[in-house]
Amino acid sequence: MLKKMNRLALYIAVTAPLLLLSQANAEQAAISELTSINLDAIATTETTAFDLSHSTTSADALFMPLNINTATKLELTALPGIGTYKAAQIIQWRDHNGEFVTTTDLVNVKGIGKATITKLAGRITVTDL
Repeated sequence: MLKKMNRLALYIAVTAPLLLLSQANAEQAAISELTSINLDAIATTETTAFDLSHSTTSADALFMPLNINTATKLELTALPGIGTYKAAQIIQWRDHNGEFVTTTDLVNVKGIGKATITKLAGRITVTDL
């Protein structure tokens, strides 16, 4: 019995460092992969809570709709179909005419039609929730 315990202790003493070493090597390899990314190839963009272009989860599952009466230009551009020009048009219309009463009021903004509003359904609101 004592011989078996000694063998087991010896086995653990020999193999434990090997197991830890292989785990450390795997972690180092993962870290080196992350640090060896070509940073010039990455486009730097500002991300908001509404920008899900790099996510595999849908916006509806994670975030509340964007209030178009208080949204910034950056937040508006994160919406599908809204670029910088349309975001500026929305803000300009909002500044000149006051708050949107319903989300369908976006039709009054130059360059935004019913198709865009349909695409944005569920992602925009006119009230704070």
